[in-house]
Amino acid sequence: MSAERCSREDELLDALGRAFVGAELEAHVGSCSSCTELRMVAGALLDDRAEVMVDAPVPAAGTMWWRMQLRHRRESQALARRSLLVGQAVTLSIAAILVVFLFGADVAAGIRHAVSLVDLSTPMLALLASSIVIAPLVAWIAIREVGGRQSKV
Repeated sequence: MSAERCSREDELLDALGRAFVGAELEAHVGSCSSCTELRMVAGALLDDRAEVMVDAPVPAAGTMWWRMQLRHRRESQALARRSLLVGQAVTLSIAAILVVFLFGADVAAGIRHAVSLVDLSTPMLALLASSIVIAPLVAWIAIREVGGRQSKV
């Protein structure tokens, strides 16, 4: 491959893609080694592409209809799953807000009392608190991964 790049290579690629190289561009290709090489390589690739497209099997109409129905069903299921996930998240948030609103002071006092009874170091409390926060997130991610794999099957 030549080291220098011609300014008309993009124009040549575009013309080859349209399968029409004008007379002026044809004259340039004859005088430019970079464009000559590009025409040879890109032309071979485009010829192979055209040959493969002609030989490609076209599925039957019934097969295509079945595939479209299957795709539509999967998309509908994915939409329903997303809607359920949003609904569950909203419900969980509202439940958490109600618990905090109704029992917040009592629960906080109970937690403070329980923590004061247990003689734990600060790092141990930090580890416990972080595991309480992280565990539901890990479970949620795991459930989403399993659900995503099942929908692809």
